[in-house]
Amino acid sequence: MALVPFSIVDGLGRVLMHGEGLEVPVPLDGCHVVEGLPPSDRHWRDVGADVWVDMGEAPSPACVFDWPSHSWVDPRTLDDIRSAQVAAINAEARRQASALTTGYPDFERQTWPTQEREALAWQADASTPTPYLDGIATARGIAPEDMRARTLQAVLAFRGASQYLVGTRQALRDAIYAATTPAAVLAVVWPPESPTT
Repeated sequence: MALVPFSIVDGLGRVLMHGEGLEVPVPLDGCHVVEGLPPSDRHWRDVGADVWVDMGEAPSPACVFDWPSHSWVDPRTLDDIRSAQVAAINAEARRQASALTTGYPDFERQTWPTQEREALAWQADASTPTPYLDGIATARGIAPEDMRARTLQAVLAFRGASQYLVGTRQALRDAIYAATTPAAVLAVVWPPESPTT
């Protein structure tokens, strides 16, 4: 005797149980027995139309499937969504900021304020002493003027990139808090093109 595939669904189309048996079980009150198995765990049963319906992918990890409306909904409050979006913006800003310093050891990064101070002072007045940069130049085997120029170029490039990151993060945060609907909040994302990527 062949096994019969079946599914038991509730009044909203949720699959409560499915399997195969010699006999189809008797459903509880308010439930329906359907011959066959759901195509996947993402399907619900439209009992009236007698068809399986794919609920699709959740639009975001925060969404849950609302059975009465048969649609995905985000149960978070507007403040919850804002907090999550600000956290995402901050994470991207940190990622891009980290990319600016990747490859430099900590001890070298700790010297950057001194290098920056000397390079900017030298830019303002070429006769200003730059003992730290001169020491690096000697160790590298390059002229002190080259070291000052290279450091100044790096300082200005880093400043420009960091100004972009800080200003963009602040502008996006402001836009998130100015938005009045979940969709408007979720539309505020880090620009795909930036000077640091």
